[in-house]
Amino acid sequence: MIKILFFGMIADKVGKQSTTLQGDMSLGDVIAAVGCADIRPLLVAVNEEQVKDLSLILKDGDEVALMPPFSGG
Repeated sequence: MIKILFFGMIADKVGKQSTTLQGDMSLGDVIAAVGCADIRPLLVAVNEEQVKDLSLILKDGDEVALMPPFSGG
């Protein structure tokens, strides 16, 4: 299973803070499957490392975090 974590406005949009999906999917497929394909900008981390390659194949045990951009001062 792939664990997907949602943060900030993304959690509000999908109505939950986490979910799981079966492994062996591309990162882009995961983002589409959880209803976040239209969110821009979107920060994505896989196993706590920021990732931009949506063709990355995820496997069982991976953790994906979907986050809005951060700002601060």
